[in-house]
Amino acid sequence: MPKVSIIIPVYKVENYLDACVASVTAQTYRNLEILLIDDGSPDNCPALCDAWAMKDPRIRVIHQNNAGLSAARNAGIDASAGEYLLFVDSDDAIEADTVQRALEAQQHSDAELVIFNLVYVDENDQPIGKPDFSGFCDELLSPEEIWQRYFDLQEQRIYYVVAWNKLYKRELFKNMRFKVGKRYEDQFLMPELLQRCARVMCLSHVGYHYVQRKGSIMAQGNSRNYLDRPEYLLEWTNAFAAKGDVLRAEGLLNDAIQNLTEKDRFDLKSSAQRQRYANACGACAQAYQALARQTGKKSMLLRAALLRLGLPVYQAFLKRKH
Repeated sequence: MPKVSIIIPVYKVENYLDACVASVTAQTYRNLEILLIDDGSPDNCPALCDAWAMKDPRIRVIHQNNAGLSAARNAGIDASAGEYLLFVDSDDAIEADTVQRALEAQQHSDAELVIFNLVYVDENDQPIGKPDFSGFCDELLSPEEIWQRYFDLQEQRIYYVVAWNKLYKRELFKNMRFKVGKRYEDQFLMPELLQRCARVMCLSHVGYHYVQRKGSIMAQGNSRNYLDRPEYLLEWTNAFAAKGDVLRAEGLLNDAIQNLTEKDRFDLKSSAQRQRYANACGACAQAYQALARQTGKKSMLLRAALLRLGLPVYQAFLKRKH
């Protein structure tokens, strides 16, 4: 029976932590290592973590200074000993048979990655109903098929990109970690993660309860309001260009550019944020320059030149073009 390491970052969730950990310790699959990463939580979470470790010998607690969700997950990866990894956010919960079903699916398919289904629930664990994930079925897919499914969806595409509804072979994380300090850290990881897979097993079984609560990281507004979004889209652009998928790369690049033109969305009060914004704009010009070299298209070279002159110039060009 292979060991599965379940990594739970913990920060300011004292009202939810017990339910989360209880759902993990109640798994029908018993050979677990449960890592509670206390990310410098200022509430009662550190004491709750230690109390859980006293109750269950499979639980180990790591206390660290606050460094964010990615750093906490990375600390868990570094400390883990399991052949498989699974992430659970500390305000969420999993069904009792989640690990067993995911591991059985992996054993039957020999997939490097198993994705299980999810449901949005309220703070009382009652299903919200939207988005509706009932359309997912059991299927073994290649990374390219995963991308095709992803781009065909809207709200349900979260199924493919989040970190927490998945069972990973440990070797997927060799020399790879979540980007520290980034919002949407799972999206930054996705291209390299899928590139390391030959097969991905997708399950219809609802194994993860994604709690919608006020104050959570992902409840803080539209993704287009944060510079992390165009930043990860630029990374995706480079990843698809490297695979020779220029059409998809240009589409992602144009999405990043459009997001950056919505300048009023971003909080640019600090010099650091203004520099991030300028860097992202410059990266768009560089990306079009690289696509121009790859394709030999003069139109892409023109777009790169206009972007170097600034987004207002580029926007004026697009208006005249249409």
